[in-house]
Amino acid sequence: MLEFLEPYHEWFLLIHVLSAIVALGANVGYAFWLSFAERNQGHLDFAIGGIERMDRVVTGPAYLVLLLSGIVLILVEAWPITQLWLLAGIVLYFASGLTSFVVLTPALRNQLALAGDTGGQAYRAAARRSGLTAWVVVMIVAIVVGLMVLKPVL
Repeated sequence: MLEFLEPYHEWFLLIHVLSAIVALGANVGYAFWLSFAERNQGHLDFAIGGIERMDRVVTGPAYLVLLLSGIVLILVEAWPITQLWLLAGIVLYFASGLTSFVVLTPALRNQLALAGDTGGQAYRAAARRSGLTAWVVVMIVAIVVGLMVLKPVL
């Protein structure tokens, strides 16, 4: 469809793969920092603040580059959107973004707001929600990476 971009296919693929690495790595980092903060309560503000900053400065842009380079690759390769691996990957991509935006970000803010009472039930519930959601996002993104790399016949 976009034949004029064909000579640059490898470059778009490289950009796509690197942005996926950055995005997945950052998501794994969220889970790591949340786990660290739970064991070292004195670092909770720093850890959650770092996660929020990384989300804004690194992860969000990586996901945008991932989306744009993915669209270019779909058009250059002329993959039909009806291929189940591609459709499932796209749906899960948006599911991970929605989960991050609608569940994880508010859960992190709530956990940070309750950080003064780390022994309280509300804080523990918020911490569980943040940690679980971070791992759910990691698993969704890992599945998307698997679908994109393996392109299984579903």
